Amino acid sequence: MLKFFRRIRSKMLSKNQIAKYFYYAFGEIILVVIGILIALQINNWNEQNKNSEAELSFYQDVLVDLENDEQNIHKLTVFYQNRIDQLGWLLDAVRNPKTNPDIIEFGKHVEPLYYNLDDVQYASSFEAAKSSGAFSIFKNKEILKNLTQFYSEYGSIQGILRATLDIINDQLEPIMSTIPENYLEAESSELVLAKIDYNNEDFYNYLDQIGDSRDLKIDLSAFLQKPEFENYLIGDLGRCFNGMRVFSNRLKTIQIIKSQITTYLSDSSI
Repeated sequence: MLKFFRRIRSKMLSKNQIAKYFYYAFGEIILVVIGILIALQINNWNEQNKNSEAELSFYQDVLVDLENDEQNIHKLTVFYQNRIDQLGWLLDAVRNPKTNPDIIEFGKHVEPLYYNLDDVQYASSFEAAKSSGAFSIFKNKEILKNLTQFYSEYGSIQGILRATLDIINDQLEPIMSTIPENYLEAESSELVLAKIDYNNEDFYNYLDQIGDSRDLKIDLSAFLQKPEFENYLIGDLGRCFNGMRVFSNRLKTIQIIKSQITTYLSDSSI
């Protein structure tokens, strides 16, 4: 091709067709420029396709993370609702002394309060894309903004879990240390929802096998009337209800973001 154009130029110059030569040279330049522009456009298309594929893959991975997050929030909701139920039962026993619960029944409702759930966040896809700088090539900035806010607010979940652990260590255990725990037996874990996660079934069975020949007289009614025990129950209940509110709001946010991502993925595949 180059030889062909060179031959035409030489022919024009040999015939002293200077004007035609300049027109031809200008046309050749235009063709070269057009070729370069086409090549750049093709390269841009390829780059845009790669970016688009990376973005869609990112949102598909985030959907999986959000599903896991949603399941974890449901688990936290069930766990804390159970905690509220046990705290409510105990507070009713405190404020209605005539119910006079026996020590074994009392222990079943106290034992779940010793447990907490682990701090789990499913943000690996988001953090990986963020650290790699991939966000700059993604088109849908609204979803990215919502995801950024969503993950930045995870501290509220962490705060609830830490507060629960603190109240167990700082209030529940000191209060319960004032009475012996000879009420613990194999059935003490019936209301403990986290016993499977912690694999503590063997712990209760083991305690049940160790007989207690002491003739301990536990004045449960006097213990239930301790102001610090009621204060603990009310404080723990307050934290639990706050947690339930946070869980509910987070579930709503997950649903909104999932809907946005699903719609965006659907529209992008058309």
